[in-house]
Amino acid sequence: MILHDLNPDEMAAVEKIGVPKRFVLGDAIIYEGAAGASFFLILEGRVEVRKSIGSDKYKKLVEFGPLDIFGEICFLGVESRSASVLAMESVHVIEFSRAEFEKLIVAKPAIGLKLYRGIARELARRLAHVDGDLKDALIWALGDNKNALDPSIINARKLSLAPAKPDANPARIVIV
Repeated sequence: MILHDLNPDEMAAVEKIGVPKRFVLGDAIIYEGAAGASFFLILEGRVEVRKSIGSDKYKKLVEFGPLDIFGEICFLGVESRSASVLAMESVHVIEFSRAEFEKLIVAKPAIGLKLYRGIARELARRLAHVDGDLKDALIWALGDNKNALDPSIINARKLSLAPAKPDANPARIVIV
């Protein structure tokens, strides 16, 4: 949890800059592609993060619940939202804007350090699961064609991007 390292006074300072919001089942909280500069902390309820895969089609990426965060990628500087987030039930969140957060950490740098560390821990935790999820998705997508692949491309331990040849420009996905 990103707030884990905060003492009660620091927590109160962070709460003051957050904007509480409520959503009901089906409400879109974030739209993929929209501009953003904030993140959300879920207090109550569950949300679904989904990625568009074509006209009116989407892929469910993950569900989040109480004390989870979402929207942190734009908060950290990416200009547009990478996925949509919808309420799966009544949801109560606190939204933290980058501008208000930056004002707080200028005044109280220790809070900024602790919160950025918490966000980094959360992103690292999520990233640790990506290799396995991506490997599973590739195997599913390849289906019966997996035997037709060049065996030098797939090695089932860890996923990375690598050039086809050291001097080649195009990248290919390699599971190493």
